[in-house]
Amino acid sequence: MKDIKDSEETPLLTGDLPAPQGIGMAVAFDWGLAVQIFVTPIMTIFMGQSNSLKIPGVNPTLGNVLLFVVAWPVAAGLTFFGEMVRRGRNWTRNIQVIVNTILSIVGIISLIGLYNSLKAGNFWPLVTEVILVIFSPLIAWRLSRPTTGRWFKTVTAAEASKRHGGSWIFLIALWAAAGGILQAIAAMKR
Repeated sequence: MKDIKDSEETPLLTGDLPAPQGIGMAVAFDWGLAVQIFVTPIMTIFMGQSNSLKIPGVNPTLGNVLLFVVAWPVAAGLTFFGEMVRRGRNWTRNIQVIVNTILSIVGIISLIGLYNSLKAGNFWPLVTEVILVIFSPLIAWRLSRPTTGRWFKTVTAAEASKRHGGSWIFLIALWAAAGGILQAIAAMKR
């Protein structure tokens, strides 16, 4: 009996942690959302669209400034949250699972609107639906796996950063930038 107990504890004592699942997708999701929120005010100005923050009685220029003031700190917060997921902070896993589960439900409900948009020839909402109906549930499911939970509970920030560092960060940032820009365009084309 002692041998079984020792063998179960050995991986954690030797520093070999179980391989987590969904970290890259979750970080790309968070950073992609940050990119979307960051570029939306810029795209609003350069695409000649009326600002997304319409406040009755407020000058449109002031509305654009307010959009920057609100959007950029939110984008910074999402970037920070994604970084905490990357570093294995346990509190982020539960939040990520809950948020992605809710967004999955929203995506399923939105499928009716997608059908109507596609019938009208507007294919941009397909970008949002792919994110919400495919990637969101996959992130929630993979992060909720027991091995991922054990990893988050036992990993140090240094170990997590080492595992999810180097070219990994570059690839995740690339996916986040592409997805965030596509989603920003899709949101403006609704």
